[in-house]
Amino acid sequence: MDYRRIYLSWMLTYALVALAPVPANALAALPQPQDERPLRSNEPLEAVVSDLEGYIQERMAEDGIPGLSIALVRDFQVVWTAGFGVKNKVAGGSVTPGTAFEVASISKVVTAYAALRLVDQGRLSLNAPIVSSLDQPWLPPSEFGDQITLRHLASHSSGLTDQLIPVNKRVTFRPGSRFLYSGGGAMYMQEAVEQASELRLCKAGTELVFEPLGMESSSFVNDASILPRMANGHLSYAIPLLAFLTPFGMFFLVLALLSLPARRILAGIWRPDARAMLGIAIVTWLVTLLVIAITVWKALPNIAVLNAVVGTVFIVVLLILASLGHRFIAGKPATKPGTTLAIVANITWVLICAFGLVSIASAIHGPVPRVPSPKPSAVGSLRATAPDLATFLIELASPQHLSSELAAEIRRPQIRINDDFSWGLGPGIQHSAQGDALWQMGITFGSRSVMIIYPDQGLGVVVLANSDRAFPAAYDIAERALRGKAQYKNF
Repeated sequence: MDYRRIYLSWMLTYALVALAPVPANALAALPQPQDERPLRSNEPLEAVVSDLEGYIQERMAEDGIPGLSIALVRDFQVVWTAGFGVKNKVAGGSVTPGTAFEVASISKVVTAYAALRLVDQGRLSLNAPIVSSLDQPWLPPSEFGDQITLRHLASHSSGLTDQLIPVNKRVTFRPGSRFLYSGGGAMYMQEAVEQASELRLCKAGTELVFEPLGMESSSFVNDASILPRMANGHLSYAIPLLAFLTPFGMFFLVLALLSLPARRILAGIWRPDARAMLGIAIVTWLVTLLVIAITVWKALPNIAVLNAVVGTVFIVVLLILASLGHRFIAGKPATKPGTTLAIVANITWVLICAFGLVSIASAIHGPVPRVPSPKPSAVGSLRATAPDLATFLIELASPQHLSSELAAEIRRPQIRINDDFSWGLGPGIQHSAQGDALWQMGITFGSRSVMIIYPDQGLGVVVLANSDRAFPAAYDIAERALRGKAQYKNF
């Protein structure tokens, strides 16, 4: 049995439950984009900043967001940056403009820009099949796979899917024929960047993007310069707990069933006692920790640590409560040890305690550990500050490090989605009466981010937050900063 696939698939399912877009029938409960209004580009900056400062603190308090950072762009200049709240609800530490956040899918846009730099240098082609640029093929040979170009990858029109656990390398439609948001396409683009530059993505990002643009607080990994300034993500501890309990429960059931014939042979009885169940629980705990280490640590070390810690606390507390309950039940005449009533009472007590502990975990909105990240990923491993991303937004809107031809391609719709949206070479494009806006959002375990800029006006904003509760607040703050249509809130 492929326990790695089972565990990771289950964990992804829980992540999707926590992170997925709100169902259509629940959208009425969320703030909806108002009628399109003029952009705030002509309002006095002091008035806009004063309005945002009050509104941000109000929304953070309402939604229970520990920390948030914002950067405002006007006339292609970063004119205001600020930090609010704390980096970690437990350890504290004030959020400042220099605080780095996990910005998730914004990584895809940065990787696309790095690829365009390589196109300018003649080391990649925008329109030739990617496979022709690679020494080592990444996709298995197929008719559609051999047609994928960098243009398709950067505009999410390659036909590759967003299925990452396990990675699905099947091309589901003819490249360029329609839009499908694709983490698999980002992975393929990373492969192209790394092979063309002969550098890992973390180094390629530094040389092609961060150093030329002066983004001194950005990295695809938690290196020594970034980690001390990172904000911890925050999420409901029910997610890592249930991710731990799923393999734990499966292994416990298997070991408990296997122990019955063994106990029959060795002790002459079928019924396990409390000591045997304790031993099974300890062995199951160790096996579950091993499974987490094997399956999760490499890709998500912070989540692996959180799963292990939360799960271990749960098991220890549950065992203590089970022991206390067993002693209490054993002391009653009607539930002497070994009787059917005693067994039922003990099982009922354990189930009540387990349900109570899961309920407590659901109520805790706590920090995600910060640990070194061993592997850079175009899908979502970027760490950055709001001012750095504002600088990157300015470059997207008016590129200074790309040829004029490629600069125009970034904001030109490559694939049409609907009346409101297209996708460019990297960022999404929202169409409105106020002009096109380039945008991208990011969702990861415990963090939310959004960046938007109107390239014709040079007006943009970056909002970063360290909480899984930060949508729709981050979008509302972005809308408050810019005005306009803000249809991106329901993309």
